Amino acid sequence: MKLFTLFIIPCALLLSLSVAIEPPDDGKLRVCIVESRGVYRKTAKFCPQLEATSNIECVIGVDRLDCVRRIHKGTAHFGVLTSEDLVAARWASVEILVASELRSHEAHFEYEVVAVVDNEANIHTVHDLRGAKLCHPGHGLNNHWTEVLANYFESALVPKSCNPDITLTEDRIAASAKYFGPSCKAGPWSPDPKQDRILKDRYPSLCQMCYDPYSCDENDKHWGRRGALYCLTSGGGSVSWARLDDVRSHFGLSGIAAQAEPSEYSYLCPDGHMQPINTTRPCIWVSKPWPVVAARRSHAAQVQRLVTGLTHDEPNSWQNALLSLLETYHIFTVPLDNVIPIDDYLDQAIGFQSAYSFPECNPPRSIVFCTTSIIQHIKCSWLQEASQVYGVQPNIQCIRTTSLDNCMDDTRYKTADVVLVDQEQRVQAQRDYNLVPLLYEFAQDMHERYVTIALVHKNSEYQSFKDLKDASACLPSYEGAAHLSVQDTIVNTTGKIQSLHTYFSRDSCLWHPKYGRKCPDHYRGDEGALRCLSEGGDVAFLSSDVYKKYVSGNLTSDWIARNNPKSYRVLCPYGGIERHSKFEYCYLHWTTRGHLMTHNSTVSRRNEIYNSLRDMDQLFGKHYKSETRPFTLYGIFDKRNNIMFRDSTDGLLGLQELHRDEAKRIMEHIYDRYATQYYKATEDTSGAKNLVGNIYIVLPLLLQLVLLLRHRQL
Repeated sequence: MKLFTLFIIPCALLLSLSVAIEPPDDGKLRVCIVESRGVYRKTAKFCPQLEATSNIECVIGVDRLDCVRRIHKGTAHFGVLTSEDLVAARWASVEILVASELRSHEAHFEYEVVAVVDNEANIHTVHDLRGAKLCHPGHGLNNHWTEVLANYFESALVPKSCNPDITLTEDRIAASAKYFGPSCKAGPWSPDPKQDRILKDRYPSLCQMCYDPYSCDENDKHWGRRGALYCLTSGGGSVSWARLDDVRSHFGLSGIAAQAEPSEYSYLCPDGHMQPINTTRPCIWVSKPWPVVAARRSHAAQVQRLVTGLTHDEPNSWQNALLSLLETYHIFTVPLDNVIPIDDYLDQAIGFQSAYSFPECNPPRSIVFCTTSIIQHIKCSWLQEASQVYGVQPNIQCIRTTSLDNCMDDTRYKTADVVLVDQEQRVQAQRDYNLVPLLYEFAQDMHERYVTIALVHKNSEYQSFKDLKDASACLPSYEGAAHLSVQDTIVNTTGKIQSLHTYFSRDSCLWHPKYGRKCPDHYRGDEGALRCLSEGGDVAFLSSDVYKKYVSGNLTSDWIARNNPKSYRVLCPYGGIERHSKFEYCYLHWTTRGHLMTHNSTVSRRNEIYNSLRDMDQLFGKHYKSETRPFTLYGIFDKRNNIMFRDSTDGLLGLQELHRDEAKRIMEHIYDRYATQYYKATEDTSGAKNLVGNIYIVLPLLLQLVLLLRHRQL
């Protein structure tokens, strides 16, 4: 480990690094609001009304943990947080007090989870559960409960094997399959369908009690909150893990028709005894606290008084506006007896804090993510907190080095597990550091990918790619996506592997470190390649998004004013039929902007890294399932753009998913060819040409050396 390049910074310290100077107190009370999902935007309607009729001001948070940071810094005074947000805030040493709960009904907790057993299953204590037929709601329930609470029952009963040869996910599944008898735990066991199928074929007993044991998916009759109870009462199960409100509905104790006879079933308590289903105070394994209104210590009492008794009685009042901004599906506020710290509030919920304290495998199997700046490291550390709260295993750990080269080196030697590179560093990562691509930052918009186009002057004679032989070419960089794309297109159109230096004229800007013209630095990059074209080049190869900005007038450099955007045209390298594709420009190839690279390791290790990152994408990416966004993987972080991941990313995809995209000519095979020196003849050809060109300089020197040696012999 290179200690001089590696820094591991605790989250509490990172938080202190991001602390802003508290703004002067202007008497206003600031509420942090996170927009709900969907098209309805409550802030646009209610914030102006609130600010016009009260001394309260809206602060728009990107996500709920953004509000935690804003409250910590003092740029906001209060906001709505879930119990998971409170756990993350406690881990990050953020001092926030809980003032009031937001409830949708009178119960003390949002929901409580129980274990229900069949009275004829010969289960009398928790020790009798070994070999029992478990009916579990399964995976993929989204915001109904987190993986932490879903797996609480098994975590409390089933010891981990911590087998280093399998993933943590498989380790948990294998342990449950060994502990319980035939069971049903339907839904996606892995975010990758292929891995999911392998696991279900390997541990079929956990699908045996499902209605369709082979599919064992979210469409199964025994999947979901009520499905687990049907599995118990009509599917032959012996114990079910279920929410108490669902149990009462299922057994006819909440005013609707019973689906089974309650006297035939009992609650199994954590301490070992049994209770009848119709008891008024069932024994609970774990409770989920309500969302809360939480505030800075300095304003907590004031906030509690403010939100107590808020109603919608007066549509034009500030009270209505504030309550509308605070609530999602919760409809009234309940003040606590006193404003209290996070720990004291969470301790009131049975089992909730202990759900986050079950022992992990030793040594831990963290996924080490390498960052290169303080702000990246801070975001990564908050991602670590958020992921752990939502039960992602293995979770990430964040390290920081001084450069991307150091990150790639650390990943090669397994000090780190994952590094994100762009198309410029992809070859270097794969060839020089022996890293392999794992996931890709995918964007639906083609202009947010790197799409290589060929641009020529409008009145030029070039009509096809073959016409470009001996043309003066402008490239953005050496070994970037445009360079590799051009290299492969030459092979495709000519049928021969040729050096760019022999194919294009000697006046070209190809950026080779050893051969060819030395170009001015302002010709570097995609915009530089466009400038090179405007100042004498015949053809430029660059990213489509730069040309799009140029045509629309969004590039503002001084040299651009001298040119007419209509003076260039796109050359179609693969014929006229490409002009009618869905993308507006003919293009050579495309690749994603970001490539998540990892070291060469076991298939098992790669699978668990892949699964954890995909889980984070599903929880915090563009398609999150909760009412409000808990954390933003792709988007603004602390008022900064493109931190860790690009804001334009729509998701992290694997290679098979990329190949299913309708756009042709993805570049992955080109990267593999280049890294394995498929195009090696190009350098040899250039070298040979250089040698021939210099022979007339070398030959006289050789003759002088021969004459000198002969003179000494004489």
